[in-house]
Amino acid sequence: MAYVRRMRPPKPALTLILLGLVGLLLGVAFKLNHLMGAERLFNAGTLALVVGLLSWVFALVRKSGS
Repeated sequence: MAYVRRMRPPKPALTLILLGLVGLLLGVAFKLNHLMGAERLFNAGTLALVVGLLSWVFALVRKSGS
């Protein structure tokens, strides 16, 4: 059970992860409909997801090192 608590991402990282996933889903939905601006939305969602996941990884490494 302690392992699960340690794996939980911090709130800013979790927020970015969720916003990134929402952006990815919206971007894919817009791409399916061939609407303008979908590429930007998809790229923004991907960027938010990557930043959120990287901050989660850094937080896990920092916790395991201490």
